[in-house]
This record gives sequence, C-alpha cells and structure tokens, in this order.
Amino acid sequence: VALKIEDAAQCGRYSARIVDEVKIASSSPLMRFRLESCGIRAINNVVDATNYVMLETGQPLHAFDLARLAAKQIVVRIARENRRFTTLDGVERELSHEDLVICDGDTPVALAGVMGGMNSEVGGTTRSILIESANFAPAAIRRTAKRLVLHSEASHRFERGVDPEGTLRALDRAVHLIQE
Repeated sequence: VALKIEDAAQCGRYSARIVDEVKIASSSPLMRFRLESCGIRAINNVVDATNYVMLETGQPLHAFDLARLAAKQIVVRIARENRRFTTLDGVERELSHEDLVICDGDTPVALAGVMGGMNSEVGGTTRSILIESANFAPAAIRRTAKRLVLHSEASHRFERGVDPEGTLRALDRAVHLIQE
C-alpha cells in the first residue's frame, strides 16, 4: 500500500501495518467487559483491539478492510470537493474543504482523527486489515468534529494532542492483541 501525506502540517506522522489472515469474531469476555466498563461498545475482535490500545496508550487507531481499499494508495489530504461521505455510524455527511480526510486514491475512506467510513469498514468477511496510527493537528480535528457535531473517543484525544512518537508503539500493541 502506497502512502502519500499531502499536508504535513495537518498530519505530522502516519504509520500503518497490514495484518493478513484475520478472523473476525467477538472479543473475549474480559476485553468486552473492560471496554464496556470504560463506556466503549464492543464491536468485534479487531475494532475492540484498536479501541483497547487507545485506552491503554492514548493513541487512537483505526482499522480498514484492506480488500475494500481498491486503489491500495492511502492519501492524507484536505477534502477538495463538497461531496457526500457515509461515516461508520451510518450518517451521510457533506465534506468541506476544511476537513482532513484519509483517501484510498481519490476516494475518502475516513474523516481523519474523527471517524472511518462505511466503504472500508471491517466486518465479517474481512480477511486482511490495514491499521492506521497517526498524529493529526489538534485544530484540524476539532474543526471537523465541531462542524459535523461528530465527537468520538478518537477526536477527543486528537483535539487535545497525542504523542507523535507513540504511533509505532500503539500499532505494535494492536497487532500483538489481534494476533493473540
């Protein structure tokens, strides 16, 4: 997967790993209990691992279904066009030229630091994933979250700033949990 950061001021660091031969299932009862005790809904073993690592390290992560990334090119950029984009919560949203987006080639697949998109969601048929661990400018994330009235666990952390050196450590931990 190729990676291109078009605006380094808005995305100072972007790390990613591919994990193949993933089996999507429910997380262990202990993992589900710990997440739900912290107010995070358990979804599946991959998404739960990324959320668990976020709670452990403070570093938000996001997993994409690799098969659904047709261009196999991650581009981090400001949205250039006013177009519609459906986020993981099922809501169709209008992108603005102020929004930082993660794209698969030219197609947005996530609102950077806020929420992923339905078009790259990890689900029951997922076999390979791309896990992202990045560092985004707090003001950019705050602008998008506020404009869309879309606040997430990830956006709260990015808005307050995360350690740019923590991306690889969090990524390694998430991959370890998923492999377990």
